[in-house]
Amino acid sequence: MLHFSKISTQGKDFNLIASGALAFKIHNKILKDDCFQQGTKITRNMLLGSVPARSTNTEQKKVFFVIISDLDKMNIESLCQMIRAERAKGSYAVCQVIPMYYNEPSFKALKMLRQNFDEVMELSKFNLGSSKALISPEQQHCIITDYSVSMARIMYHVCVNDFASHQKQEARVAEPVYA
Repeated sequence: MLHFSKISTQGKDFNLIASGALAFKIHNKILKDDCFQQGTKITRNMLLGSVPARSTNTEQKKVFFVIISDLDKMNIESLCQMIRAERAKGSYAVCQVIPMYYNEPSFKALKMLRQNFDEVMELSKFNLGSSKALISPEQQHCIITDYSVSMARIMYHVCVNDFASHQKQEARVAEPVYA
């Protein structure tokens, strides 16, 4: 099951998609962050094997941030098809994978994700300080959650500010320049 949220602000859409129990918890924590609640409109959907409803503006470039846990339990083909179509329109898509299992279906799914997304980040064991691996899964999940929230904030701000400044630049280019 995919959890799909669209955060709209300044005429720009930031799309957040989550699949898996841990990914859904991170998804909810991101949406509760102050950064995403000020001056935005949030639309949420849950999807079973289908793709989210298309917006009326089909030429709008979008940004997608996808978080996946329990990789081998989901069918990612429809997600990859949607992302492939959106990237063909100039959209940008980043996938963050939190691997729970290391087996053949997971490796095949990861390969498919790498072929269809602009960036795929695989989050596994985190190290602190003197390269000491975190043992407690809860500590690891806490760090993964904080990392994911920070990454979502960065992508959201770049998405909103980049397109806003790009529109201002286009307006300035139209004006004649005199020396």
